[in-house]
Amino acid sequence: MRVLIAKLSSFGDVIHTFPAVTDLKTARPEIEVDWLVEEAYAPLVRRHPGVADVHAVALRRLRWPPLRWPALIRHRRALRAALSARRYDLVLDVQGLLKSALLARLAGAPIVGFDEASIREPAALRLYQTQISLRRDLHIVEQLRRFFAEALGYPLPGSLGRAGLSRPQQRPAIDLPERYGLIVHGAAWPTKLWPEERWRSLMARLGAMGRALILPWGDAEERSRAARLAQGIAGAAPLPRKLDGEEVAELVAGADFAIGIDTGFMHLAAAFDVPGVTLFGPTDAGYATPYGPNQRAVSSHHPGARCQQVRCTREPHGQCCMRAVDADEVWAAVEAMLAETAADRK
Repeated sequence: MRVLIAKLSSFGDVIHTFPAVTDLKTARPEIEVDWLVEEAYAPLVRRHPGVADVHAVALRRLRWPPLRWPALIRHRRALRAALSARRYDLVLDVQGLLKSALLARLAGAPIVGFDEASIREPAALRLYQTQISLRRDLHIVEQLRRFFAEALGYPLPGSLGRAGLSRPQQRPAIDLPERYGLIVHGAAWPTKLWPEERWRSLMARLGAMGRALILPWGDAEERSRAARLAQGIAGAAPLPRKLDGEEVAELVAGADFAIGIDTGFMHLAAAFDVPGVTLFGPTDAGYATPYGPNQRAVSSHHPGARCQQVRCTREPHGQCCMRAVDADEVWAAVEAMLAETAADRK
């Protein structure tokens, strides 16, 4: 039997799906698993030993401006040919969007998707042959583990699901301390940003303990923030340059710990079993705390938290949720995480 997973993006959502693949290959090793994913995340998916073939999708790169549409049409034709050649028995659309359902349809196999109460875009429902309900009271990883088990008819393992990614065998080609922690300060959502003075206070306390800290960044704004946060703090330094996908995996897997806001970086750290503390404001820790050992979440006390707003509509500066993430609670979680890490090393 050959199964195609349609999970196109984003960074964290792709990582959330790995434990379900690990379960599947443990329970039904004879099933061959392929994956349909945006090209930016294809190298990450190839790190899972249970995935046989990865079909990279270029929708984000080719959908705009319109002069790229002829290339998009050619890409779609090539994708249809590649998917048809693999002769799938079943497709699992775990994105729940119309675009993922339409791409899944190119495989020419029955599609299993979410039901009306669970799906993000109801327009995709008509393309599914089978619909499965999600338990919204569970962490997203647990929801997906149950989805896979029901779709393919195997008992759900009782133990904690593991991402199962192969670890990088080297470090990125930059100057790094022998041991370091990560400070993940940047996010695509402005509402997820924690006040800079609180980051600096936290980093100063870690620096006083002799902890080396690396601050990743992905664009010019994040690079400037990383430089401001690290300035004058012993052992703290922004990355010297932007890293590519493979180098990001190498950086994250080599860290002693990670402290950051709810982003793909933190979920990748958990997938590599790197201990972490994650700060939640506009998003729900109960739904998406990084999934793995020695992971802690600190949530906002703001009454409007978990609003899911990319840009705040309550105030001009847009950080009301994150300003209500208590600095003392964050430090207590960091101390507990470091203590557990030290105990594990003994």
